[in-house]
Amino acid sequence: MSSRIHQWGWASLVVAAALSFSAPAWAVARPDAWITTKAKIALLTTKGVSGTAIHVDTTDGRITLHGSVGTEQEKAKADQVARGIEGAREVRNLLQVVPEPASAAMTVSDADLKVRVTKALESDEALGDSRVQVESVNGGVVLLGGTARTLSDHRRAIEDAARVGGVLRIESNIASPDELADAEIRQESVHGDAKVKTSAARDMWITSAAKMRLMANSETPALEISVDTSDGIVTLFGTVPSERVKQAASEEVRKVGGVRSVKNDLQIVAEEKAAQVAESDGDVKAAIQKRLEARSDLEDSDIDVDVSNGVARLTGSVDSQVDRMTALTVARATSGVRAVLDELTLSTPKVSSR
Repeated sequence: MSSRIHQWGWASLVVAAALSFSAPAWAVARPDAWITTKAKIALLTTKGVSGTAIHVDTTDGRITLHGSVGTEQEKAKADQVARGIEGAREVRNLLQVVPEPASAAMTVSDADLKVRVTKALESDEALGDSRVQVESVNGGVVLLGGTARTLSDHRRAIEDAARVGGVLRIESNIASPDELADAEIRQESVHGDAKVKTSAARDMWITSAAKMRLMANSETPALEISVDTSDGIVTLFGTVPSERVKQAASEEVRKVGGVRSVKNDLQIVAEEKAAQVAESDGDVKAAIQKRLEARSDLEDSDIDVDVSNGVARLTGSVDSQVDRMTALTVARATSGVRAVLDELTLSTPKVSSR
């Protein structure tokens, strides 16, 4: 029997209102991709954090940080920044402290730095639809301004500037949308699409597609595998129980169109041999439905849930690709779910009559 998560009756609304005061913050959480993007921007613009060496991923509101930093203070600062992102309910800090060897700092005049950063922004085809410029450079601190067409473009511009040698820190006055558009979350056909070569959203498309493949594979523990993509290079980090599963994750991600290479940093941690309590498909289905109903951002969706042998199948419709990824992740994060099959469709946009 299918179950809908919309059209609550009056009694249900009363109960929901009563529960809202005690509901956890993540019940109205931001989409994972939005949290990741905001975290990356924050890390790149925070004094004392070398954000270019930090990979970020978010699954069901849990942020994972991976990469290397120079000091314990920097690691703690990055953790603090991530915890301050709206919608983040937990932070898993896998950053390694690797002291940088003593070397002469690159000295570049502010005037030369402005020229270099401007050139980096202008040469990035992915920012062709945005108008981001350098407003000022003071002591190696670069202030960016102008407008970015998307939130992805905003992040991309900051990343471009941060990679320029001699830049100490980035500050941003860039005006951009504060929400992610569907095109930034999922591209139906990434491989061979002309837009891939020029869109700053390409990496986010790849990350989303990789996550969906991992969630649909019952062999890969998708919630423990984090994915970050930069210029088509996918980095996998987190933990898996065996070398076989580690390789399976790489193979699954390589099937995504647009992937140039996969850097597999997954750590092998053997599963504990603790007794596991088998959950019935009916109980798992009920748990998924409950978690979906708790998401206010999915209240207009029409989602059916079916579970067979721990494999959850979601059908029905959602309003956006953002909602699709949210629903799939919520389902996969439910105890007892081994894999998630996506058969959701996008609902037809409503046309207002005048």
